[in-house]
Amino acid sequence: MNHKLCETIKNLRTSRNISQELFANALDISAQAVSKWENKKALPDISLLPKIADFFGVTIDTLFKGFIQEDDILSDNISTSLEQNKKSWDKIASKDWLGTSLPAWGVLMANEEKLNLLYDLTGKKVLEIACGDGKSLIYCGKNQAKELFGIDISEKQLAKARQNLLTENIDAKLFLSPMEVNPGIPEHYFDLVYSVYGIGWTQDLDKTISLIGKYLKTNGTFIFSWDNPILPCIENINEEYVLKHSYLDELLVQVRMREEMVVRTNWKLSTYINTLAKNGFKVEYLIENSAKPENAVYSKKYYSEHKAQYINHSFVLKARKL
Repeated sequence: MNHKLCETIKNLRTSRNISQELFANALDISAQAVSKWENKKALPDISLLPKIADFFGVTIDTLFKGFIQEDDILSDNISTSLEQNKKSWDKIASKDWLGTSLPAWGVLMANEEKLNLLYDLTGKKVLEIACGDGKSLIYCGKNQAKELFGIDISEKQLAKARQNLLTENIDAKLFLSPMEVNPGIPEHYFDLVYSVYGIGWTQDLDKTISLIGKYLKTNGTFIFSWDNPILPCIENINEEYVLKHSYLDELLVQVRMREEMVVRTNWKLSTYINTLAKNGFKVEYLIENSAKPENAVYSKKYYSEHKAQYINHSFVLKARKL
């Protein structure tokens, strides 16, 4: 009996926090059959090997030789930042924090009803990165998406998401994990991956974009929104907006959210675009529109209607996997 195959299947499943039941359902077999494999009492039928390999996003050869999860190897610095952010977002979730969610894409900009970036969600398999309290997933569900998946680093945010989804009678598969690793999300599976003000929290942009490319089908769509990266460089001085540091530096910064500190890197817009190109994406749209309300009064707030007359607060980028 090939014990290496049995060990690899078990390691792949447990390392990604996938239950035997979920794995078995994906293969249309019983959980008891999976248990027998992992206890080395039986082997999978050879006809199942392609399905098993595809489920975990590995080759059949890897199943027999064992695996090294290079995508899951994070530096100590990144792991430390992720742990800090996880604790902070759990605390923020308990403070009734209201983030940006669909149909809004960003702050003081046109929403989905006007931009129509999602186009027609009917029958689509959809994954949200940094899904938070699930309100954007609910929007997609009400617009006839076929399957909904979400991933978030905060256990308390996901608890709110589950409750919100239950209230709306909408089903979604939710994963508790940083976006920099794959906790068991199927690969080459989704028509759409999106993130509303979430991608900018990643501690490793290349790993995250690379994984999103793996999740998507060929010609699948990736849409995300985030702060204009010039915005954190601006300081309010004597009712004027002044650059306080260089936009070019891409600094790692501490951000205060509801009195909790979270860590992020202020990447340039070109870094997002070049990282997408490196990972096999073609950029289709870059949207930087801004509301320009009349008679807006000067404010020292980070987001303000007055400031929005001079600089867009958010951007949305739509790309396609080649």
